[in-house]
Amino acid sequence: MNSVWSGERGFSLLEVVVALTLLSVSTLLIFQYSEALQLSEQQQWQRREAWRQLAQRLEGAEIAAPALYEYTIAADNGCFWQKVEWRVADHSPLRLERLHCP
Repeated sequence: MNSVWSGERGFSLLEVVVALTLLSVSTLLIFQYSEALQLSEQQQWQRREAWRQLAQRLEGAEIAAPALYEYTIAADNGCFWQKVEWRVADHSPLRLERLHCP
């Protein structure tokens, strides 16, 4: 007497558990990578925005930012250095400078 199950082939319970475990781990790793990528992109955007504001301030635009410092240093022949710096906690300061001569 032939059983209904004798000719059928399929996956064992162990194979299904291993496959689901691999799927779960890979999904978790993809989510972690996505979060790290999003954080990195946000930090890059913030630094790019800070550089843009520093450049605008160096060009003479009025920018009100609490972490923005500007100073000038005298140089030879009536020239002077104009320096702007962005200081934010937990980041290295960003600095731009330009030599102005009459």
